[in-house]
Amino acid sequence: MLICLNVSHAQVKVTGGFIQDSTKIGIPFNYYLTARYPSNLQVLFPDSTWKFEEFEFQKKRYFPTVTQQGESYDSAVYTLLTFEVDEVQFLALPVFQLQKVDCTYHIPPRDSIVLSLLVTEPVPDSLSAQDLPLKTNTGYQRVFFLFNYPILLIVLVSLVVLTVALWLIFGKRIRKHFRLKRLNGNHQKFLQTFSAYLQQLQSQFSAEHTERALFLWKKYIENLEGKPYTKLTTRETLLLEADTRLRESLPVLDKAIYGHNNQVLEPLNQLKALAEEKFGKKVEEINHG
Repeated sequence: MLICLNVSHAQVKVTGGFIQDSTKIGIPFNYYLTARYPSNLQVLFPDSTWKFEEFEFQKKRYFPTVTQQGESYDSAVYTLLTFEVDEVQFLALPVFQLQKVDCTYHIPPRDSIVLSLLVTEPVPDSLSAQDLPLKTNTGYQRVFFLFNYPILLIVLVSLVVLTVALWLIFGKRIRKHFRLKRLNGNHQKFLQTFSAYLQQLQSQFSAEHTERALFLWKKYIENLEGKPYTKLTTRETLLLEADTRLRESLPVLDKAIYGHNNQVLEPLNQLKALAEEKFGKKVEEINHG
């Protein structure tokens, strides 16, 4: 388990802030985060599992590392939402510097974004009685149409009964269809992202990309099987899942992440094959369930 300490380190320069000056409730906005550091260091940016205070994570766009004359530069843009009503909201995301037994994190100054409220005028309920406008014409107005509420009630009850009957007949098939559709969509998204990491690692080894690929695999299998892979160490994972491919792959990837090995393509491909196999078993389980 890594212990992260908040320190000020002159070698790592971190900046971050909101790209927009203001936003509205439920409207996406962006926060940038950059880090400039010696190329012999390893740094990580927060991912979707990070707690973004009162903000909600939408997506993250990470830009490739640029290294010149022994200095590396990383940057990312986070797309966030807010549903809080505070007029001014603050955020400062950290950058983690990995070391052998622990890590330190560097935080830029907090930046603020202003919430533009949609309702700026007082509503009638907030006005005092003497300030309410008076109706000048209170004369009788003829009603031309009287709505037939009993007929509406009969129609609504009929629709509810029909909906319940259809659900009892076709509900299981419908649930199975949407479950398989969601399962396949998650699988294709996993394969696309995981394959992108493999291509990057084939071009150039990166401990950071290796760690991201391993975490992505754990997160996918955790959602697929309902087992807490992301919270387990390698030893605990091997006790939970006695598979030869895991026993061969996970220790190699751990060494690669901490700088003792860069031969990661074969173990990652083994994890990919294992994910394909588990996906197939899950599909078969749903089809015969």
